[in-house]
Amino acid sequence: MKLLYKNSSLITDDVIDTSLNKLSDYIAKLQHVAKSNNYKDAESSINLSFDDEMINKIKNLKSKMVNGNLKYIIDIGIGGSNLGTKAIYDALYGFFDVLEPERIPKMFFADTVDKEYLSKLINFLIKNAKSSDEFLICMVSKSGGTAETVTNFEIIFNKLSEKFDNLKNRVVVISDLDSKLYNEGLKNKMEVLAIPKMVGGRYSVLSAVGLFPLAALGVDIDKLIEGARNMRDNCVSNNLTRNCALVSAITLYQSYSKGFVINDNFIFHEELESLGKWYRQLMGESIGKEQDVDGNIVNVGITPTVSIGSTDLHSVGQLDLGGPKNKLTSFIYLNSDESGLVTPENFVLQGLVENIENIPTSKVLDAILEGVKIAYAKHNLPFVEIVLDSISEYSIGEFLQFKMLEIMYLGKLLNVNTFDQPSVESYKIETKQILSK
Repeated sequence: MKLLYKNSSLITDDVIDTSLNKLSDYIAKLQHVAKSNNYKDAESSINLSFDDEMINKIKNLKSKMVNGNLKYIIDIGIGGSNLGTKAIYDALYGFFDVLEPERIPKMFFADTVDKEYLSKLINFLIKNAKSSDEFLICMVSKSGGTAETVTNFEIIFNKLSEKFDNLKNRVVVISDLDSKLYNEGLKNKMEVLAIPKMVGGRYSVLSAVGLFPLAALGVDIDKLIEGARNMRDNCVSNNLTRNCALVSAITLYQSYSKGFVINDNFIFHEELESLGKWYRQLMGESIGKEQDVDGNIVNVGITPTVSIGSTDLHSVGQLDLGGPKNKLTSFIYLNSDESGLVTPENFVLQGLVENIENIPTSKVLDAILEGVKIAYAKHNLPFVEIVLDSISEYSIGEFLQFKMLEIMYLGKLLNVNTFDQPSVESYKIETKQILSK
């Protein structure tokens, strides 16, 4: 993976040096956290991919619960409890589910409480599953008391129990150690996996939260972990040529300081859209804060958005080029190659678009992307480029760890706590009070 930032038009060597000096103590702290390889610090999520004991537990549970009959995995969670899992699944498989109906196992996500979706999901499982061995239910909640997750689980479990016996044997509970949910899982003789208490939900994708359901599906979690490990080592380094997370955080901070309050992640591969949505939560929940760490009212925050190339060029492109200059765009795409379908030499419909005969579709997309970058540069619109080597477990592992460390650095530059979410908790409190009436 590469980060290209020179076209941001905001970053100079002086800016980088000043920010690097400001962050030197925090880099040293991250290096200490990495060396300790435990879960005592707020930043401890950077150690997840090195937790061999956790990874072995996940693999052993997969061996116990996954057999040749498995067809469907139901992932019940919301926010940090399922967005990362969905991002990886959609990138590798899920985006193509409608085109590959015979491929199994498939993963379904029950996040928000939507009666139509829940009804259709339950009816599908009752109609298509012959026995409980054909599906697996993962109930994921860090706190164990998320209203949407509990509601969805109880409805799904209750309805499926009308047809299938011994359903508790097909449930895996993933929650904080000793949470009410964790202990209820044990009490009901369900399988349980623990999330380290110091690892926040939006930083938990490389814990059992993401690794178990993905491993059960057949994703190569060793490659995912390998990508994350290598990126972690690079991004706790003082060497800026290696530490792309640090440079990216400095770019975002500098752009925000100059009034670019929106970060649009313009992704040129549709199967990565959910990866953009995962990052949207990571940035929004981590950076959007009313107070800084000193208790001052700051109402700080960068608004993360997700656009898809080239689909959204006719809308977002027009807005960016003709509208207010308040966005830093992150173009996310793959290294160019010559693979894929090739257009025919002779077109049925002649004279519509020139110079696209007998070329791979990747070359057409490359030309569109290059044209977009030139147009943005001419309009003095700042942008960075994140270039992935492939859409694979390894590259996705790299990207996830890169972004989580980027946000940690960015929070330190903005002087906010990137690990709490007081405003999110307020809606949960109000919800429980309403339901208690």
